[in-house]
Amino acid sequence: MKRYTFLLLIIFHALGVDAQSSYDGIRLMETDLSGTARSVGMGGSMGALGADLSVIRTNPAGIGVYRSGDVAVSAGLTTLKNESDYFGSKIASDKTSFTIDNLGIVFSNEVNSGSLKYFNIGVALNHKRNLNREFGFAGAAGFMNANNEWVPLSQMYQMQRMYDISPFDVYDMSYTNYTNLNNYWLALLAADGGLLGDEGSILFDATDNCFYSEEKGGVKEVDCNVSCNLNDRLYLGVSVGLYYVDYSRYSYYGEDDELGEIYTLHNWYEQTGSGFDVKLGLILRPFKYSPLKMGFALHTPTFYSLTDRVSARIEGVENDYVTGVMDTHDYDYSYGDDYYVDYKVKTPWRFLFSTSYTFGNVLALNAEYEYADYSKAEMEYHNGSEFRELNGEINNNMRCVKSFRVGAECNVDKNISLRCGYNYVSAPFKKTAGKYVLSTTDTNTEYLNSLTTNSFSIGAGYRDKSMYLDFAYNLSLKDADFYPYYDPEVANPPASVEESKHHVVLTLGWRF
Repeated sequence: MKRYTFLLLIIFHALGVDAQSSYDGIRLMETDLSGTARSVGMGGSMGALGADLSVIRTNPAGIGVYRSGDVAVSAGLTTLKNESDYFGSKIASDKTSFTIDNLGIVFSNEVNSGSLKYFNIGVALNHKRNLNREFGFAGAAGFMNANNEWVPLSQMYQMQRMYDISPFDVYDMSYTNYTNLNNYWLALLAADGGLLGDEGSILFDATDNCFYSEEKGGVKEVDCNVSCNLNDRLYLGVSVGLYYVDYSRYSYYGEDDELGEIYTLHNWYEQTGSGFDVKLGLILRPFKYSPLKMGFALHTPTFYSLTDRVSARIEGVENDYVTGVMDTHDYDYSYGDDYYVDYKVKTPWRFLFSTSYTFGNVLALNAEYEYADYSKAEMEYHNGSEFRELNGEINNNMRCVKSFRVGAECNVDKNISLRCGYNYVSAPFKKTAGKYVLSTTDTNTEYLNSLTTNSFSIGAGYRDKSMYLDFAYNLSLKDADFYPYYDPEVANPPASVEESKHHVVLTLGWRF
């Protein structure tokens, strides 16, 4: 049957088949709590305070608060730990990675011409998303319902629903009918692996399943900023963000029955590309003799141009369900080793509101609120045609995401500062969200529905006349529901996932 592989690949390219889902798009919409150690130590809440390299990507007007030049580098060490629990079957995993969280410079130019006091220029590299991660899941392939009846579950049922004709009929079809191949890649893999019988009948009932994934890479961001200070009362700024995406994932999913291992589905996925957006911001000091400041920022959608590469392989062991003997013959079929698709993504608008108050040179407080409607994200091909089904899935799965951040900085003396912060992010997925396998090449059936995120930060800093050194530690806690596949006919319960991220940042800087 391998002799048809090359023909199928040509047809898939001709049809423009895609491999995306709303769960691939979420990587581009979320933003990690990262940046300078001062910002991380204050929970990322500096939108109205300003005068920090991190605000170049949140409220660009904050760069206008500078009265001197600034250059700094921030290095981060992140350990991501998670534990999945499926009816008592627990698997823990962790991944540690090193990143350059922030690298930037600001040139501050004193003007004192009329209302214009300062005109500043800044450039900064930020690590928008650190996606290095490992995850594992295992448990019984089924559950007890309310009537104490065992309900078996299997990914094969999803494959069977996609399989309303045999692969032998598919190969004999004329080219004009190959559009009917849409949604068949998983089914063809299952049939070639000896897992489906005539007319797609399922040959086994799974008793156990397992899943493992390893993710690498992330999203980097470079922001170029111009900003100004008007009468020390109004600060205006604009940043142009340039993004680079480099992400890869390997995963496998396997099922067993009473005779032993049945099959393992291997998946390889790579996403690369670039994007840009524009951020506008202002900070207003409404009362001349008051330190109260209010900030507002507007982020346009980020426009990404991306390429996905996918590959899948299924390895099956054929069982004799009459004699109960397991055959030693292995199936190993691959589709799409070099398959790729080019497409575009438009993320939603973002709105940020912030306020700050300082008590002399002793204490600074900042609170910030951010709003983005993730359900408004859109995908399309480069020729302008939409992913209609996929955009509908995004609209049905995603929700408005609200973030709240608060931070405090206390100057113990003229050289030493202590900081703390809290960051809350609401759940990006609706409770009814599920991953529907919409495309021929999408063989990653698993999905993770993230719930709310709570982050707690502490930090400290030392400053002399020009040099400064800052340190911060952030702990992010998030729960999630993991599903190895979507089954609309059975309300299969998820595995509960507890995720904790430990993030340490060190910043070395110089004011000039």
